[in-house]
Amino acid sequence: MMLLRSHRSRSNCLQCDSHVPSDFRRVHGDENHRAHRCPECDSWVRICEGSAAGKDVDTPDPQHNPARNAGEPWNGGLSG
Repeated sequence: MMLLRSHRSRSNCLQCDSHVPSDFRRVHGDENHRAHRCPECDSWVRICEGSAAGKDVDTPDPQHNPARNAGEPWNGGLSG
């Protein structure tokens, strides 16, 4: 069964087309509960600043910058 793009886009990220749970869309999405970005294509820092709601944010976009998590790369240890 093929879903129409108009039906599928409500439950998928508008940027990368990954499935996004309804709770994520409700909390982080725009006023129509659509996710413009999701954890698959954006950092949580940017999502919390409003990127999932379609807002322009100041934190660098991980798709255009090598530090995907908007900071220092994780080195694998808890104490650094």
